[in-house]
Amino acid sequence: MTALKSVTALATAAMLASPALAEGELNIFNWGNYTSPDLIEKFEKEYDIDVTITDYDSNDTALAKVRAGGHGFDIVVPSATY
Repeated sequence: MTALKSVTALATAAMLASPALAEGELNIFNWGNYTSPDLIEKFEKEYDIDVTITDYDSNDTALAKVRAGGHGFDIVVPSATY
């Protein structure tokens, strides 16, 4: 499964598993330049939802932000080491 398909699967699973923090919005925390803008555009059109991608550049940065709380992410995509 490609990384882009994985992100789509995760996003879909997250929407089905529990309600998002804000209806009509999906907030993803992922590696910089990892998610295709075309994929996000297609997802937004198909599900009538706005997707916001917040990038990070290292696992340490990501972990610090998640541990700090209050971030509002629906999906966090860490590397395999975390």
